[in-house]
Amino acid sequence: MRSIERAAAYLLAQAVGHFAEAAHEMNFLHRAGFTGLAERQSGDLFARATLAHLFLDIAGALPQASFAQEFQAIARHEADALAARRLAHRRGGWSYFPGLPELPPDADSLAAVLSLFVRIAPELTPLCEGAVDAVIAGTHPDGSFETLIVAPEDDGRERMLWGIRHCWGSGRDVDVVAHFCHALWLWAPERHIERARQGARYLLDQQRPDGSWQATWYVGPAYGTALALRLLRETGLGVTASERAVRFLLASQQTDGCWSVGPSGSLQTALSLLALGEADIDLTHGAMRRGCEALVTRQLADGSWQASPWIRMEIGRATGRTLAIATYKSVTVTTGFCLRAIAFAQARMNSALSQ
Repeated sequence: MRSIERAAAYLLAQAVGHFAEAAHEMNFLHRAGFTGLAERQSGDLFARATLAHLFLDIAGALPQASFAQEFQAIARHEADALAARRLAHRRGGWSYFPGLPELPPDADSLAAVLSLFVRIAPELTPLCEGAVDAVIAGTHPDGSFETLIVAPEDDGRERMLWGIRHCWGSGRDVDVVAHFCHALWLWAPERHIERARQGARYLLDQQRPDGSWQATWYVGPAYGTALALRLLRETGLGVTASERAVRFLLASQQTDGCWSVGPSGSLQTALSLLALGEADIDLTHGAMRRGCEALVTRQLADGSWQASPWIRMEIGRATGRTLAIATYKSVTVTTGFCLRAIAFAQARMNSALSQ
């Protein structure tokens, strides 16, 4: 499919530039109490880990594609780069903005890194063991845990605790629980099977009445729902909950095949297709087909898709009063998710033709 080749070419070009467009930049002012060397902080670790996962997914779906080996090589390169960027002085290992002393490492970044190591560089997984132990040690009886990782021996511990009290807040986030427990499942399912199931049971308790899961750190319900459905499928729990989620997703599709109107339409469509796939909905299902067709029509001339808001951060969360919501969007990340959706549809079509 021409659409796939064009999107792959765009992503390969971004890889040559070290995915510069995917960097997330925010200002953290000294007068507000932050002590970073620069007030403008840049973080690309989480986006690049996510892109590496998407590259592996796409190459796995279309192993005969001309770009498949390049995608796998890029994912391996990203794994090595992430290993080199581990914070040795903080047990959690990886922070979204590594140059910001007030921001602790987090379990979401850890999950992205650990699961990438498992998939493409298993010899690097020992780098994550201390961070994993720190998260597990703080697990609550219901299977949840705090997203931010602060260990007693960490350098700069007081600055991180200040950040939690005044900026980030504390809390248990369904999207992070689903992501981290999935990483444990990939890494050592025999050792962590009960922890993964604990996490899945926590997700069941957090499902919204409409059948979705609302993520704390991501825009819209699609990604949080996809992460939850993946863990439920892996652990074999929550069949009824998954059915409710599927009904929510199918009912949310617009008449044009997308799952959202406006600039967020492409990404929310790709993420909704991902969620339906995690629920084992057949890729030939009418909703899946119409969603992929809508994505193709929205593709831009250079092979990309318009950047759509993906990550969200509640300003004022620590005080219990949200003052604003800062969002992050990237053409590269949006294009990666959209290409994944179309690649999986193409793979299913190829399989049907060969039978």
